[in-house]
Amino acid sequence: MESLRHLLPSASALIAFEAAARHGSFTRAGEELGMSQAAVSLAVKGLEETLGVRLFHRRHRRVVLTEAGARFHADVALGLGTIRKSAEELRALGTEQHVTLSAS
Repeated sequence: MESLRHLLPSASALIAFEAAARHGSFTRAGEELGMSQAAVSLAVKGLEETLGVRLFHRRHRRVVLTEAGARFHADVALGLGTIRKSAEELRALGTEQHVTLSAS
């Protein structure tokens, strides 16, 4: 069985893919992520090459998920959502400040 490290190029490629899928645009995904359109496109292309399947149909000024891309997006969005929720909860724990008052 191939290791996850060799199956997926990076978390940033998954994040770029998820944003592009949600927006239907590499440009809008790049704006959200602070990346260029070309950087988003390159990340998605690398992901497609690693997985060996096309994730998007490229159209004029937009992208449309392929059937495989739609299935993958559902899983990636769910996974990233779970990771985000956990990270937010951990961050909240780290910033909690307790105050103890005692009086006599």
